[in-house]
Amino acid sequence: MKHNIIILLGIQGSGKGTISALLRQHHDYDYIETGAIFRSLNKENPVDAEILNIMASGALVPDDMTCKLVESRMGGDHDILTDGFPRTVPQAEYLVKWAIAHDFGIKAVLLDIPDELVMARIQSRINDGAGRKDDSDPVAIAKRIAEYHEKTVPMLNFLHSEPSVQFFNIDARPPIETVFQSVEEKIK
Repeated sequence: MKHNIIILLGIQGSGKGTISALLRQHHDYDYIETGAIFRSLNKENPVDAEILNIMASGALVPDDMTCKLVESRMGGDHDILTDGFPRTVPQAEYLVKWAIAHDFGIKAVLLDIPDELVMARIQSRINDGAGRKDDSDPVAIAKRIAEYHEKTVPMLNFLHSEPSVQFFNIDARPPIETVFQSVEEKIK
C-alpha cells in the first residue's frame, strides 16, 4: 500500500497545532515537527552543534540542513504528518523529490484564514495564557503575518501547482471540530 505525506499548512493562529493533535489522536502517523526537532538537537553532535550555533546567531537554518534533519526522521511503514515543514520552495522541492523516490503520495492541507482573524486569535491566546511573549503586540503579530505572506506563500503556490501533490484549501474560520471533519474528509 502506498503511504502519504500529509503536509499541514497555515499561518499562525489558523489552528494547525490543534488539528495536528487531533489527527495524531485518530491516526498512526509518523509525526515530524521541525520545531521539536530543532529543540531536541544535542550540542555534543558536531552537525547538531553547527545548527545550534546558526540558530543562536538568530539566522535561519539553511534549507539543505533542515531537509537532511527531516529526512533522517522519514521513512517506514506509516503515513507521515508534517508540521512546520516545508517552509520554503527549496524545502518543498526536496520533499516532493523524496516522496516520488520513496513512492509516497503528498496531500497538502492549507488551513486558510483571513489575516484580521489571525490577529484576533493570536491576541486571544494571551487571555488563555497559551501565547508567545509578543502575542499582545499588534506590531509583532503584523510582522509575522507579513513574513508568512513573503516567505511561505511562494511555497504554497509551488505545492498547489505541483502535479504530484494533492492540494486542499480548507476554510479554518468555523469551529475546530468542523475544520477537523473537513480535513479528515480530504485526506482519506
